[in-house]
Amino acid sequence: YEKYFNMKKTLSIVISALLLAFVSCTKGPIKANLMCYNVHNCVGLDDSLSCERIARIINNADVEAVAIQELDSMTTRYPGHDMLSELASLTNMYATYAPTIDYRGGKYGIGMLTRKKPLSHRQVPLPCRSEPRALLIVELEDYYYCCTHLSLHEEDRVKSISIIVNELSQLDKPAIIAGDFNALPNSMPMQFLARQFQVFPKSGASFTFPANKPTREIDYIALYSGGGATANVLYHEVLSAPVESDHAPIVARVEITK
Repeated sequence: YEKYFNMKKTLSIVISALLLAFVSCTKGPIKANLMCYNVHNCVGLDDSLSCERIARIINNADVEAVAIQELDSMTTRYPGHDMLSELASLTNMYATYAPTIDYRGGKYGIGMLTRKKPLSHRQVPLPCRSEPRALLIVELEDYYYCCTHLSLHEEDRVKSISIIVNELSQLDKPAIIAGDFNALPNSMPMQFLARQFQVFPKSGASFTFPANKPTREIDYIALYSGGGATANVLYHEVLSAPVESDHAPIVARVEITK
């Protein structure tokens, strides 16, 4: 009887695993509506500080997650302002902050806004000879969305991408990274990135900096493909925002197949 019971229990476990696998396979592609934006502390090219202008762009884009770079929090440079918290309030999104340096009595770093509360998040330090940088990994229900702002020095950027590949290769869901890479498309860091990532091609003009008259593409969104995931890029555009920041925002709508 005990042998029969153990066999029945084993069979039940196998059937349950097969059913879960079937449900996973038939669930369909993961849909993600994403934005990446270096907001320059919400200070525009007209030198006006306005979180409201940045929030308006985010709200109009109707995205579920925004990777954001250059965020002061309670510094003497912008007294009384926690940029990410203000943007979260204005967009009705959850804020996840990753400060990289102590700066003028407060913090400075990168962050993420998400429509749904993240399941988890963590911060990974990245090399930079001028100031500390970081990778922010935010776990959502179906995928990870990651934010970074790489060094101005190419050697640091190459080392950073190696760290990023290693970190994302250990995740148990598809992982998308977005940020200001401070690197042109044909540069060594981006060529290195393209070996392990599907860098989303932009439709139309691809330049993102400076925002008023873009001449360089340095902001990107990409899917880590080392785990076998692929993305069908339905839309990936540089939005027109010529005054609100020194960078133009980018938006991508993709379907990810595991």
